Amino acid sequence: MNYFELILEFDSEEEAEIIYKSIFLEHISSQIKSKATMEINKNVIKINVEAEDISILKASIYSYLRWIGVAQNIYNICKE
Repeated sequence: MNYFELILEFDSEEEAEIIYKSIFLEHISSQIKSKATMEINKNVIKINVEAEDISILKASIYSYLRWIGVAQNIYNICKE
């Protein structure tokens, strides 16, 4: 089993919560070939993903990074 852990620390609890909520539906619907957990604690989001195939794991990593990047960009635009 292949595994990765992504720990993201945000400037505020509000930002972390907004990012968490904005990617949560994608997180739930993405667990077809991989298994993932996502949790939030104050201003930190922790994501753990497991997959049998390394290419599936790699795709999961890219997906999470893309979702988080888009959510963070929208958050920053709305904050201005």
